[in-house]
Amino acid sequence: MKITKLLYTCVALATVAQAHFTFILPLPGDEAAEMILGETLSSRDTVNPALAAGAQLYLRNSQGTVTNLKMEQDGHRFVLALPGTGDRVVYGSANLGVASRGKDTTPHLLLYYPKTILGNAFTPATIIGGDQVVEMTPQGKPGHMSLRLLVRGEPLAGAEITVLLPDGQQQKAKTDASGVAGPFHQHGRYGAWARFWENKTGEQAGKRYEQTRHYAMLVFDSLAQPEAVTSLPEKTSSFGAAVEGDWLYVYGGHIAQTHSYSQASVSGQFSRRKLAGGDWERLPAATPLQGLNLAAHAGKVCRVGGMQPRNAQGQKADNHSVDEVACFEGTSGAWAAWPALPVPRSSHDVAVVGHQLIVTGGWTLRGAEPSLWAKTTLLLDLHNPSAGWREVAQPYERRALVTAVWNGRVYVIGGITPSGKVSTEVDVYDPVTNVWTKGPALPGDAMSGFAPAAAVLQDKLYASTGDGSLFVLNAAGEPWQRVGRSAQRLAHRMVPAAGALLILGGAVKGGNLDLTERLAVR
Repeated sequence: MKITKLLYTCVALATVAQAHFTFILPLPGDEAAEMILGETLSSRDTVNPALAAGAQLYLRNSQGTVTNLKMEQDGHRFVLALPGTGDRVVYGSANLGVASRGKDTTPHLLLYYPKTILGNAFTPATIIGGDQVVEMTPQGKPGHMSLRLLVRGEPLAGAEITVLLPDGQQQKAKTDASGVAGPFHQHGRYGAWARFWENKTGEQAGKRYEQTRHYAMLVFDSLAQPEAVTSLPEKTSSFGAAVEGDWLYVYGGHIAQTHSYSQASVSGQFSRRKLAGGDWERLPAATPLQGLNLAAHAGKVCRVGGMQPRNAQGQKADNHSVDEVACFEGTSGAWAAWPALPVPRSSHDVAVVGHQLIVTGGWTLRGAEPSLWAKTTLLLDLHNPSAGWREVAQPYERRALVTAVWNGRVYVIGGITPSGKVSTEVDVYDPVTNVWTKGPALPGDAMSGFAPAAAVLQDKLYASTGDGSLFVLNAAGEPWQRVGRSAQRLAHRMVPAAGALLILGGAVKGGNLDLTERLAVR
């Protein structure tokens, strides 16, 4: 039966006042999801989900096996366990009964068809078909994708789809003759809804209805995909990386098996490469160190502190933090000593705000003596370094964290606490007001906060976590959103480069990587 020959078809998708739809939102890890009833993809905007308590939901895995899902109410949402791993589709229907409201006095049967895609959203396997009267499916690829609207398996032309974009905005798009609307270019989580009405009458629970109104909902992630580019000069983790001008600089790091410490396990190699490509250029080597980072400012590339084992290979580890600070001048091609840290520090991070060099977190390793955890953030005036370091109390004690400067403030992300707990907390320091505040915590399980990487690109703050997820924090103050995926790795680095992000090195499965991946994000 052709869609155009149905007795009644509403192909215009008008905004319905106070309309709420059933969206199934995967939780971090894709092991569970929450079903909400709302206008956006936020649990904060949901209404009483009991209106959709009778929904029948299923999960279909990549092998085609279908599992019935059970919902458990948790406040203003239902929680679903999602069996299996990898590519899956959650789908189903909810009968909201016979209604007529406002100026629309036509009694109608209201039917919802939620659908959520886990994993790769751009395969034919995401099409449900069968009894799914109306559904949408993505097509194309991340960064350039469209949505196709199907009714009983056939494309619906001239209909409007309301798209909830990853940046929180809404966009209406009309389907063409093939039922396709788009394209859409942003990376991140999409939501969408569309409607199909027909003059199908009947009775339910003693109430007659003159129309049947079908609504399709869709949730999926369109994630930026990595492209492998030129490898690092050596396989390394817990190293330093920074961009200054047209150059990417990398320094030192751990180059042996994980948790293997000796003088031979750390590197003092210093190299740079044009961001536009080309070969690595070897620069003057310096102190072999790990547990440090680089900061760039006005033609200088500075390294601050770090950890240096004093034992030979095969001997008991004797690890010590250092207080050494030095800056490399591109014009002179040499390292110059700068004021030493008040106390040796490693497993920290560094950043530059204005003309201030800022050191956050970390600890002091003292060989066999107990380690001392940093309780202060350090600041050095790069215009007047002889004035020495200034200390500011910080509201946390963490190491293996990462720092980035965004909108003039210092974001301190994740890390390990003195108790050994991995934290996903984000602390934000404003050097102008000297005030600390809390930012949105990293999503995912606790390990998301262990040795992540961070960078700012095109006025957005990005964080790369050990499971390969790339998250973004936008200026609207919304929670972190996953926008890309890369190889799994810890103690790696990330830098901006020509409209993309470069994810560098790191450790995985006991070894180190020289892998460099480029992610173009929108």
